[in-house]
Amino acid sequence: MLIQRLITALILLFLFLGTLFAQSPLVFMAFCGVAILIAAWEWAGFAELQSVAQKVAYVAVMALACIDVAWISGAINFDGGVAKMNMQLLTKLFYFAGAFWLGVLGLLLAYPASQKIWAAKFTRLLFGVILLMSAWAAILYLRNHSHGQFWVIYIVAVVAAADVGAYFVGKAIGRRKLAPAVSPGKSWEGFIGGVLASQLFAFALAAFFAGRADSPLPEMWMLLLVTALLAGVSVLGDLFESMLKRSCGLKDSGSILPGHGGVLDRIDGLTAALPIFALLSISLGW
Repeated sequence: MLIQRLITALILLFLFLGTLFAQSPLVFMAFCGVAILIAAWEWAGFAELQSVAQKVAYVAVMALACIDVAWISGAINFDGGVAKMNMQLLTKLFYFAGAFWLGVLGLLLAYPASQKIWAAKFTRLLFGVILLMSAWAAILYLRNHSHGQFWVIYIVAVVAAADVGAYFVGKAIGRRKLAPAVSPGKSWEGFIGGVLASQLFAFALAAFFAGRADSPLPEMWMLLLVTALLAGVSVLGDLFESMLKRSCGLKDSGSILPGHGGVLDRIDGLTAALPIFALLSISLGW
């Protein structure tokens, strides 16, 4: 099982970095677009769509939404190889995404009583559209950012550090349950361990760029604050998926990734962290 997980992870890392550093941003966007559509198929399971036709229809809607967001945002309108991003539209989308995740926090805090709010299939399907399209919009924005490749790696690394730190600290000393009704395995000790792991990554990053004129990093206090926020937000994305899986009796979102489960199982934290970071990036002028 461990070897299987490792092989899958290495293949994903190769595809991720290979497409991220491709000459055209469209290559990475295509890679992420495929991941979004696979995630949409899995999300249809959260909404308990039974027939293949229903799931295909949902994925088709998501595909059209991906194309529309890419087109309207300016990500696929190129003039001399440079995308002209519609920043006014993207800013509104990311503010909406921020409001959405605040709402998700409320749903998690009120669970299981909040289940009556999102019990309807349509509501869960709508949640999927909002969640995946906001992450997609963030990918479009970041890949076409002047330091986009760096920031994409930064976000992925922060989420991974938080996940690894939470796992090992929670396994070693976890006692106080973080959200027992949603995910009994998560603890406050693990949460704190994940945030601290993300802070260690931020310190390492700052040390690497120390004294370099080409450093994209903000001041240290700001880097630590944003990193801690992203680590916390990634847990929110993880818990949201866990809540939906628990409601429909699923252990994993899918089985397409051997040893890992589904695509959503791997990107749940990123779906929250990506649009929040994009909003912060725009607001702070990074």
